[in-house]
Amino acid sequence: MMIQLDTVESLCDVNQKIIVSKDLRTSRMHRAINQNGVSAVRQFKLDGGIVKQRKCCDFLILNDTKKNAYFVELKGGNIHEAVSQFEESEKILRSSLEGYNYFYRIVCSKVITHNVARNSFRKFQDKVGVCLKYKTNLLEENI
Repeated sequence: MMIQLDTVESLCDVNQKIIVSKDLRTSRMHRAINQNGVSAVRQFKLDGGIVKQRKCCDFLILNDTKKNAYFVELKGGNIHEAVSQFEESEKILRSSLEGYNYFYRIVCSKVITHNVARNSFRKFQDKVGVCLKYKTNLLEENI
């Protein structure tokens, strides 16, 4: 299953200054700051939104001007589970994101040390390096 994002409506305005990714039932959120609205941006709800039958990450934020794709996963404490969700999201969206740089964001309610130390999480972290960030409750960044 491949999804073409050009056929899906974005959740935000093209030059929106602040893009918030948040589940209704939790306080965890990712805030993407588009300084002065200078970049063309898009936001998509993936898991339970445009992707129904597969487990993938919660949101995708695109900075089309800079060709950056931010995969956002909102988790409880099992952050190691995000790895397979990121990988599945990449597979589904690969054709729509050709030429984009990938960034991975996890916002969790708590970081459990043994979950960060799991082999699958460490391997993913080694593979993507500084492109992976995780934080508790709120992650805010300029995109």
